[in-house]
Amino acid sequence: MHPEEFGIEKAQISGKYLPAKYFKVHQARRRIQSLITHPTDKQTIYAGTDIGIYRSQDGGKTWLQTNQGLFDQDIRSLVIDPKNSSTVYAGTGHGIFKSEDAGNTWSDWFDESAGLTHSGIHEIILHPVNPEILFAATDGGVYQSLDAGESWETVFSGYSINLIEFSASNPDILYASGANGIFRSKTRGQDWTRVWENVLPPVSQLISLNTDPEFLYSGTQTGLYKSFNGGRNWVQDPAFKRIPLNAIFVNSSNQSKIYAGSGAKIFSSKNGGDSWENLSSLTQIINEDSGTSIDIKINKIVSLDKKTLFVGTSSGLYFSEDEGEVWKNIDLSGAANQLSPDEMKMDVVKLITEIHNGRFFGSYFFMLVDLATIGIVFLTLSGILIAYYRTKVKNRKKIVGDLAADRAIELTETTDELSSESHEIHDMIAHITEHIEKCQLVYMDQEKKEIEEISRHLNTLDKKMHRLMENLGELEKTD
Repeated sequence: MHPEEFGIEKAQISGKYLPAKYFKVHQARRRIQSLITHPTDKQTIYAGTDIGIYRSQDGGKTWLQTNQGLFDQDIRSLVIDPKNSSTVYAGTGHGIFKSEDAGNTWSDWFDESAGLTHSGIHEIILHPVNPEILFAATDGGVYQSLDAGESWETVFSGYSINLIEFSASNPDILYASGANGIFRSKTRGQDWTRVWENVLPPVSQLISLNTDPEFLYSGTQTGLYKSFNGGRNWVQDPAFKRIPLNAIFVNSSNQSKIYAGSGAKIFSSKNGGDSWENLSSLTQIINEDSGTSIDIKINKIVSLDKKTLFVGTSSGLYFSEDEGEVWKNIDLSGAANQLSPDEMKMDVVKLITEIHNGRFFGSYFFMLVDLATIGIVFLTLSGILIAYYRTKVKNRKKIVGDLAADRAIELTETTDELSSESHEIHDMIAHITEHIEKCQLVYMDQEKKEIEEISRHLNTLDKKMHRLMENLGELEKTD
C-alpha cells in the first residue's frame, strides 16, 4: 500500500471511534529519549519517551503524562526557554511542537509548512543569549528559526545531523555531529567547516564547559576524548578505551563533577575526568529485584541537587538519592492515559493495517472465525442427513404402497416435518452468517451481544438436529 498516493499518510482517527486497547500502556519501562530539568525550579523534570512526555513537579515523586496536542508522541528532544520557563519545545519524528503553559497543552506544531522540509528532529537547542533563536538537528542538516519556531530555514544541508551544541564559552560557535563527521560554525550557524576529521570517531555526546580555554568532552563508541584548548588537541581517556559512551553530564554548579554512562554502567569523576569511579550498575539492581536480565543503555543523565540523580535509559527511568550508590526504577505506567478519547489519535494507515490483519477485532474476531467454522460443519452434516433421508425414502417407495392408509399418512407427515425442519436449519445457518458479518463491522463493545445471539441460535440448531435424528430413527424401524 502507498498511502501518499491517496493523501492519507498523515490522516488520523479520533480515539473516541477506536477500541481503548490501542491507548493502554502495559509496560512501566519506556525508552527515555530526552531528560531535562527546569532552569530555576529544580523540582520540575521533563522526560521525553517513545510514547509522549512525562512531567514531575515534585522532584520525581509523582509523574503526569502531558500529551495534549501532540500529533506525534515520539519525543526525541526537549528544551525549556530559560527566560520564560512556561515555553517548552519538543522535537519529534514529524516536526517540532511548542507549549506555552509548561507542557499542559501543545498548541503549535512546526513541520514542512513552517520551513522544516526535513521534519525528523534529533535535537533542538536555544541560543544562550536570545532564546527566540533556535537550531534543530535533522535528517537533512541544521535548521534555524529566528522567531521562536514560527518559521525555519536551512543553514547547513547535505548531511544527517544527530547532535548540535553551542560552545559554552562563545555563543557564536556551534558544533554539529553526524555519521559523516563533526562540523563547526564560528558565525552562529551561517558557515560550517569539518573539524577533527582524523582525530575523533563519530560523536554521540559533546559537552562544552565555560572555561578559558574551552574544555570539551566527546563521548564516542570507542571511548571518551577530552580537549582542554577548544579542540585544537584531543586525548583519549585511558579509563574508557574501547568503551562506548552514550551519555555525559557535567554538574553546572561544580564543573569538576562529571558523570558518564556506558550501557547500564554509570561512572563518576570528582576531578574533571582525571580519575573515575564505577558506580552501581542498573542491571545489577534490576536483577536483584526481578531475577531477570534487561538490556539497558543509558541515554541521558541529569541532577536535581548534589546527591539526586536521574538517568534515562532504553528501558525506563531511574533515580538515585545518594549520588549513584543505590538506584530505583520509576514506574511511569500509572501516569499514562490522562487524555480524553477526543485527544487520542491513530494514523489511518495503522488502522487499516490493524483491520486487515485481524488485530483490530481482537480475540473475539478469531472466536467468530471458529463459530463460522462450526456453522459450516453443521450445514454439511445437515446436508448429509437430508441426502440420507431422501435415499431412504426412495428405497421404501414400494413399501409405502403396501402399508395401511393410516401408516402412509403418518410417514407423509413425518416427511413434511423433516422437510420443514431442513428449511429451518438452512435459515438458522443464514441467520448465523448474518450475525458473524455484523460482528466483523462493529466495535468491541457490541461483539459480546452478537456472540450471545449466535450461541442462542446454535443451541436451537442443536436441538433440531437431535429431533431430526430421532425421526430418522423411527423411519429406520419401518424397514
